[in-house]
Amino acid sequence: MYGLYGALIRLAWAVVLPYQSVIAAVSGRSRPRLRERRGWPGEGPPPRRGGVWVHAVSVGEVRLALLLLARLRERLAAGTPLHLTTSTPTGRELAEQARRSGEAGRPDTLSAIPFDLPGSMGRFLDHLRPRAVLILETEIWPNLLRLCARRAVPVILVNGRISPGAHRRYRAVRPFLRRALEQVRLFGMQSRADAERIVDLGAPPGRVRVTGNLKFDLPPPAVTPEAVRARLGIAPGEPLFVAGSTAPGEEAPVLEAFRIVREFDPRARLALVPRHPQRFARAREALASAGLRIADWSRLGSAPAGSGGAPGGGAPYDALLVDAVGVLPQIYAAADVVFVGGSLVARGGHNILEPASLGKPVLFGPHMANFREPARALAEAGGGFVARDGVELGRLAVRLLADRPAWVVAAAMARHVVEANRGAMGRTLVAVEEVLSPLPEPPARPPAPGLAAARP
Repeated sequence: MYGLYGALIRLAWAVVLPYQSVIAAVSGRSRPRLRERRGWPGEGPPPRRGGVWVHAVSVGEVRLALLLLARLRERLAAGTPLHLTTSTPTGRELAEQARRSGEAGRPDTLSAIPFDLPGSMGRFLDHLRPRAVLILETEIWPNLLRLCARRAVPVILVNGRISPGAHRRYRAVRPFLRRALEQVRLFGMQSRADAERIVDLGAPPGRVRVTGNLKFDLPPPAVTPEAVRARLGIAPGEPLFVAGSTAPGEEAPVLEAFRIVREFDPRARLALVPRHPQRFARAREALASAGLRIADWSRLGSAPAGSGGAPGGGAPYDALLVDAVGVLPQIYAAADVVFVGGSLVARGGHNILEPASLGKPVLFGPHMANFREPARALAEAGGGFVARDGVELGRLAVRLLADRPAWVVAAAMARHVVEANRGAMGRTLVAVEEVLSPLPEPPARPPAPGLAAARP
């Protein structure tokens, strides 16, 4: 079965890599990091051996990884190397920003995750010789898990989740998946339902525990709404409608909603934040097609955007295109009403807890499989609202803007839901320390496969 899996991985990358290379050449983005994907050290200083390897896929998971790394740095022995791998350019960029700024959660070294093939993963593990591997959310790499078991390197799943849709798909390969999951030392799952699903797929029940959702523990950005609004050139009393992490197919309903908001208050501004940088150009085209005057976040500078030329004498644009990675929390801080994307289309939704933690009423679509429990909690508390299309989205936004007391209650309830569910980080660190504390330094050479397979 591992041979078939390896063949499929090779076939997939044979198709994907040329496509990524062409897109990178056309768009000017960085090319795929093939050396790192093959398990060799990449740019920057090489990772030191004997540390902790943390893997996070993209921006959302990298934010969690930076928080986790900061807490690990406090608890591990001084000088313990912390290495971070990512899967996407946007996640890599956010991690690089953390390194450059010297944040407490910065990784010591950084690279792309290798191909999940015995040669690539084995080469990387032999070079890194980690004390442990922490995987955020649910990245199940069978060869990584098998090779870690052979090397007596414990793997811990952190903030794990299995959506109902993913659970149905994984069940088709459950016998193979069970063999991989048996190699994981500990599963820290977000909810009881996630725990039940991972056990159904083959995780040993005694290694599964519910630690909660780490995204409740993310700190709000260290900015004031007034400072961000000043940079945007938005005067007090002018509504700012933020559409964050939007996906393909969501520009049209967002623009329909903004039209409704503008009918209520012509001074309103839209901040559109596409989920991926490759969508910036398409988002700009959609804004221009709607006849809106556009400003780019990257061109605003640190000074206020100015005034004049806009209805009511505010910022000289109708829509702000946020063409940068890692600034979305700041934009949320300045918002009056927030829509979180990936939810009007079948993408599973994105992080609704970021704006909620800032005390913002949150609007989202019906497709929230990735944040099912937080969405339910916010909706039940009156801090979150579900819109099925652009018209309903616009009407909900207007209802909140028109009724200030209702807005204040919704904002307070959104913040309350987040604060009431904090604590996952503490439970996660306790679980990680239980695995790490009794471990000796990793062996210089991998043990024999037969002995490795006998380890629990």
